[in-house]
Amino acid sequence: MDTTRLKYLLERHISNTISVSESEELWILLRETDPELQEKLLAEILEDITYDRDLNEDRKQVIYDKVITYVSEGQSDPKVIPISNRPFQLFKRYTSIAAVLLVGLAIGVWLWTMNLPNMQNETSLAATDVDDIYLTQDSLPFILLPDGDTRLLEEGGDNVLTHAGVKLIKDEGGNIVYAVQHQVNLEAFSDQKIIFSTPKGHSSKILLADGTQVWLNSGSSLEYPAIFSATERRVKLIGEGYFDVAHHTEKPFYVETEKGPVIEVLGTSFNVAAYQEEGKTTTTLVEGVVRLLGHNHTMILKPNEQAAGSAYDATWRKQVVNVDDFISWKDGYFSFNARSIEEILAVVKRWYNIENIEFEHYSKERFTGTFKRTKSLKSLLLKLEKISNVKFHIKERRIVVTE
Repeated sequence: MDTTRLKYLLERHISNTISVSESEELWILLRETDPELQEKLLAEILEDITYDRDLNEDRKQVIYDKVITYVSEGQSDPKVIPISNRPFQLFKRYTSIAAVLLVGLAIGVWLWTMNLPNMQNETSLAATDVDDIYLTQDSLPFILLPDGDTRLLEEGGDNVLTHAGVKLIKDEGGNIVYAVQHQVNLEAFSDQKIIFSTPKGHSSKILLADGTQVWLNSGSSLEYPAIFSATERRVKLIGEGYFDVAHHTEKPFYVETEKGPVIEVLGTSFNVAAYQEEGKTTTTLVEGVVRLLGHNHTMILKPNEQAAGSAYDATWRKQVVNVDDFISWKDGYFSFNARSIEEILAVVKRWYNIENIEFEHYSKERFTGTFKRTKSLKSLLLKLEKISNVKFHIKERRIVVTE
């Protein structure tokens, strides 16, 4: 596949300078191209638009979502056909450049360029779209220090980061990682705790001083000591986090939650969901071995096993699961397995600034699948509408579910 030629033809189509013969060639190439590559090329082309050069990444993503949403609204045929009495399959890539061309890529790009002159900032953009809710774009992670001082963690705030014992680095993908540093000014608080919190609508990646990596889901917090003790490494999680624990046999790693059992590990990867409103802790093991320590008993988990319950439960529910369903959030995806609309919206609400969800219709359908998290909530809900018998209406910051 000659991707250079494909991109050239797409650019010609967008600029309305493509010939008839080139259009026929473009259509043939699109039919032979993977949808993921199509979306990648579309993003690259939109990135190169002259007007786009003055936009930050959040604005680019919002408008890209608007283009895709427009296209999705113009499509009438769902990509998945429901089968009676079976879970429905959500499609991971619900649209492609081929679909964009068929229903009007030129109109989508027109929407792109027409929106630019009126965009003074992200807030004004969100305000004009009263029937949509966007992820919060300007929130920053923050740290609560042992002395009660709260510090926002932002690029360029070197003095603040030093005081908080954190250094901003970039991983191989260019994503920000908050690396916890051993700081002399924190030694006086070695027996006290620091709390790292990630805001709603964002996830954060933390590199602890021992080399352990922690991904925090939207609205979650991690409490850790200013300095790990000589015999153990112990942290506390509120919300949801994915842990890739550095191996230190002589210093076991423990994860505490508000109501769940203590999780003991030596060196492994696992996900923990401990949302306060759920009243339980769900531990999903990816690699290695963990031991759950409750008040009444203990349990060993092996890879692809999951246990759910509170520390005081007489028994815990253990099952074999597809771990990807529970860790895809850290890579920017929502993933569900035979979940109801109510369960799906409960997860979505943790990311978007939704005040309330009202059900005028309850569906018995259950959904299985994975789809990419978008800045626009409307774009996300349109995907669900394509394969269900429900409709979603956004009214200010409320979602109304109807038939």
